[in-house]
Amino acid sequence: MTKSKEMLTLEQFHAALHKDIDKPVKNFRKEWNQARHRHIKAHTKAHKATWAQATILLAQKVIVVHVNLNFKQNSISDHNYEKLKYLARTGIDQYWSRFINVAGTRLMVHVKARHSDVNAIPVDLYIETDKNKYARSMNPAILGIDASFIYNKGRLGGSGKADSDFMLISAHEFGHSVLMYAGGLSLSWGHKGSTNPMSQSVKSSTPGYPKNGAIDLMKYYDWDKSRADFDRRIRDTIAVDVDIKRLIWGAKTRWGN
Repeated sequence: MTKSKEMLTLEQFHAALHKDIDKPVKNFRKEWNQARHRHIKAHTKAHKATWAQATILLAQKVIVVHVNLNFKQNSISDHNYEKLKYLARTGIDQYWSRFINVAGTRLMVHVKARHSDVNAIPVDLYIETDKNKYARSMNPAILGIDASFIYNKGRLGGSGKADSDFMLISAHEFGHSVLMYAGGLSLSWGHKGSTNPMSQSVKSSTPGYPKNGAIDLMKYYDWDKSRADFDRRIRDTIAVDVDIKRLIWGAKTRWGN
């Protein structure tokens, strides 16, 4: 009988997670013993993002990450406010939940977005009704500047396509907070090297959409090199493994049984 693989230990998970996002823990074993099981990180920002909380359940091979967003109603109706909050949360949950591999172990990550007035990413909600305009959402992920999630009702219609677009856009814009926290302006505003950080223009070296496999939620692609229709972009887009790990790395962490 083949011996089953031993369960991933906390120490192995911790060290591998940091290594996978190029933020290794130094002398983890020594620090672990001397600190009486307190978690000492080589990088001071690790597990300190106030807007994300992760529960690590290694025995079940499950990680649950709650992310807080402060959705602001502004001038939209109560009905539309509830609708857009629901779509934004659903989009983040959908595009950021997936399996990841840590130290050879497959773990399911469930991301659950929720509205909160405190310790949250500030988000202004808007509806664009101009049929000739596609309004661009944004999230600079800089303290003091709110993100803007925009529902393009005019250009895309009141449901269906507009809903799907808003869910995807909300997931992408949320991701800028993850990339900014883990890697700074060049990683976030530069869309992981695919755009100019300041102008947001696609670089000449940026490829078109891949013919097969996942489309990286946080990258830009060159439409002129390889156009993909909107429905396929929705279906094949997902937050990639390393970005999920960046989210977990930044989140305040609780270790479950």
